[in-house]
Amino acid sequence: MQNIRKKNLYVIPLLLFIIDFVLIHLQLMETADQTVYQLTQLMKCDIMTQFFKLCSFLGSTYFYVVTIALLVLLKSRKDIYTGIHLLIIQAINRFIKFIIKRPRPDEIFHLVKETNYSFPSGHSMSAMAGYGLWIIEVKNSNLKYKNALMIVLGLMIFLIGLSRIYLGVHYFSDVIGGFLLSLSYILFIYYHTSFYA
Repeated sequence: MQNIRKKNLYVIPLLLFIIDFVLIHLQLMETADQTVYQLTQLMKCDIMTQFFKLCSFLGSTYFYVVTIALLVLLKSRKDIYTGIHLLIIQAINRFIKFIIKRPRPDEIFHLVKETNYSFPSGHSMSAMAGYGLWIIEVKNSNLKYKNALMIVLGLMIFLIGLSRIYLGVHYFSDVIGGFLLSLSYILFIYYHTSFYA
């Protein structure tokens, strides 16, 4: 019974993702989106802008490609699977963006340039998938300080999502949607495949 429950855990974030989308469609997330953006702007200064631009880069496709290539060369071929899953996540993200076509925030100034649609956040999806899968690898490893490393990786997921709101290129609901959809994907592959067992 417990194994059946674990195998179905992915349904919870998937349902929450759908709820997030419905609330966006009904324009019931506008207050939350604006409130969270305004809170991020309380931190606004040149140093924080550069910091969040760095966080955003650490959630970019270019960073994952280089990092995974190095890990494959230096450590384990299992990271090839992480790369494959990131490609799948990006394909899912682009497909959903094309279907939904939510515009990027246009009432605020963008601190970085983005040209495609807004929902769900691609950086947030990739962060949850990439760093999330690395958390699983670390958890299953024999590293001495793996708990501390898992916390750092989890913090990176949060900061990458926050950076997209701070930089003005995503709504809060885009980021939450991206996190939820990728979390659902991770839970599904973790409990239904042997790649990360």
